[in-house]
Amino acid sequence: MTKLLFVTLASTCAIMAMPAVAQEAQASGRNVVIGAGIEVVPKYPGASSGRIGVLPLFDTWRAGAPQPAESPDESIGFALLGERGSGLSAGPSFTFASGRSAEDLPGLAEVGSAFELGGFVEAWPLPALRLRGELRQGIGGHKALTGDLAADAVWRGAGDGIMLTIGPRLHWGSDKYNRTFFSVSVANSAGFAPFDAGPGIYSYGAAAGLRLPLGQRFGLYSYVRYDRLTGRVAASPIVVSGSADQFSGGLALTCRFGI
Repeated sequence: MTKLLFVTLASTCAIMAMPAVAQEAQASGRNVVIGAGIEVVPKYPGASSGRIGVLPLFDTWRAGAPQPAESPDESIGFALLGERGSGLSAGPSFTFASGRSAEDLPGLAEVGSAFELGGFVEAWPLPALRLRGELRQGIGGHKALTGDLAADAVWRGAGDGIMLTIGPRLHWGSDKYNRTFFSVSVANSAGFAPFDAGPGIYSYGAAAGLRLPLGQRFGLYSYVRYDRLTGRVAASPIVVSGSADQFSGGLALTCRFGI
């Protein structure tokens, strides 16, 4: 799967190479960045082990404008109000959230993967400080409401060069969200003591992302992320038997072109 993504990425860049030069020279149209790589994420929320997955990347912005700052854990979205990268903006957002298989915790209910649809609000109180909040509803999978708050310090190199983002995170889950991943029912306990996680903040942490150009067209993107499960969720037998410390990281090759 990853090999296919890299082949597709290289083919797309080759096809778009000539039009991209013309577009960038005119500083019109839009810039597009696509990418593919691998990442290591927790096997499921509260797991002590990880799994390897595919890391896809996509971004687009108006030609002639600087590439917008993006943190590694934010959802895909676009501004309907305001403009990304300055002042105040808001718009729809969506992401894909992995679930939990029956083999991960035998005896506990399987949680399917979900598309999370919602919206974001973003503000730049300082030129190098971005604040962002998201609220999303799961479609399929956990079928619940969840949200995030993030603050990122943003450092840019000259032009569209190196970009580094780093900052703290806070994650919230509704009663249904936290119950789906962290509660244990009497009828489906799998040897765990029954437990009700309840709604509220379920983790805090930090994330950092780095974009590194490799010439005008290709580049590298990498990220690291740490989350600490907290509050009532941290007392869940699922977490106690696994780990409250959740680590993620990824590396991808990116390609930029104009349309």
